[in-house]
Amino acid sequence: MTTLPAKPGLLKQANLSIIRRALKNKKTATRAELSEETGISPTTTRALLTEMMGNGEIESAGFDASSGGRKAERYRFQMDKYCGAAFCITDEEVRFLLTNLYGEVTDTAILQIQNDNIEQTIISFLDRLILTKEIKSIGIGVQGVVDGTFFWKKRLHDDELYRVDIGSSLMKRYGIPVILENDLNATAIGFKLCYEKEFPCEKPDQINMAYIHFEKGCISAGFIAEGRIIRGSRNFAGELGLIPVEGGRLLEESLSSCSDDAQYTDRLVKILSWVCGILNPQYIALGGSDLRKSCISSACDGLSAYLPDHMAAELLYSPDVWNDYFHGLAFLTSEKMFDEIQFVKE
Repeated sequence: MTTLPAKPGLLKQANLSIIRRALKNKKTATRAELSEETGISPTTTRALLTEMMGNGEIESAGFDASSGGRKAERYRFQMDKYCGAAFCITDEEVRFLLTNLYGEVTDTAILQIQNDNIEQTIISFLDRLILTKEIKSIGIGVQGVVDGTFFWKKRLHDDELYRVDIGSSLMKRYGIPVILENDLNATAIGFKLCYEKEFPCEKPDQINMAYIHFEKGCISAGFIAEGRIIRGSRNFAGELGLIPVEGGRLLEESLSSCSDDAQYTDRLVKILSWVCGILNPQYIALGGSDLRKSCISSACDGLSAYLPDHMAAELLYSPDVWNDYFHGLAFLTSEKMFDEIQFVKE
């Protein structure tokens, strides 16, 4: 988001962004509803809607029933007018997602990294994409610690952290909002969205959940409290594998060295009990290629025996981590659309 002093030349652009965000959130709305929602005058709202109709970004969704006067026309976005471009970065490739206004994935592609240059790979793809699609936001999912428009990543040869400043360069080049998110946080958000869809009685802003991912040599987590990701003061929340345990080892080493399922289950229950004791989540979702699925049931029993009912979380299983990741990053990318300008008084 760009913060600027309020000047007449930019006022129309700001009002358009506000109207677009309001209509996106409401899905359909009348002129009066948008004016009331945004605080923009009915006259200005009418002029902006007329312009948006003229350039094909919105369409009529019909008319409300008359209460004696003129029927109010209802508006909605053309679903294929605006898109978001999301990129899931791994060490080997970049997975691209095209998302519509509402975070639904409409197309995918796998990009091979060119000359070990991830940023140039994404730029080359985007330069071609914007010729055929009107891209309104960019999302980047990374295996690293996100800090605003850049992220920190480990060097392969010495494990030292180095800074990758990809977000600001993309914003400067394309002039649209860019969001960076840690892959596990995006995955946790995606799992939460899928869970909400399956159980619509859940209130999104009241969900408390931990998503723990088990991969060879790595245990990490995304934490959600009252619908929002917990990042920590330095964005390192969720790095469970780096916690030291008995024998001078790290947690991820301790779990991966378990020779049998009984030992694995015992250590898994301890991890789960720590999370329950610190965060007290309602749910803990488990996923990842190195998770021993056969131990989940016994871990559930062990956790129930280890903690009182009001502390123990309900265990859930995530069968498709990539699906969760895609859903989460697509949603975050779509949420950045029209997040362009905010005015302040000088």
